[in-house]
Amino acid sequence: MRIPAAPAAPFRRLAVRLVLATALVALAAGVVLPHGLVLAGGLVLAGVAGHLVGPARPGARDRRR
Repeated sequence: MRIPAAPAAPFRRLAVRLVLATALVALAAGVVLPHGLVLAGGLVLAGVAGHLVGPARPGARDRRR
């Protein structure tokens, strides 16, 4: 029997939203101003935001101890 995951703490949800908003702004700026470094940075931030939003892998240890 598995224990259900606890919801993320409010400060973590805020951090994820800020990272996601920054990623979207950087992606839009990289497309509007054809600047590859800004576009690449937006893609990296979007990947980080996706990693923070996604569930933990089964069997992964909690690193916040």
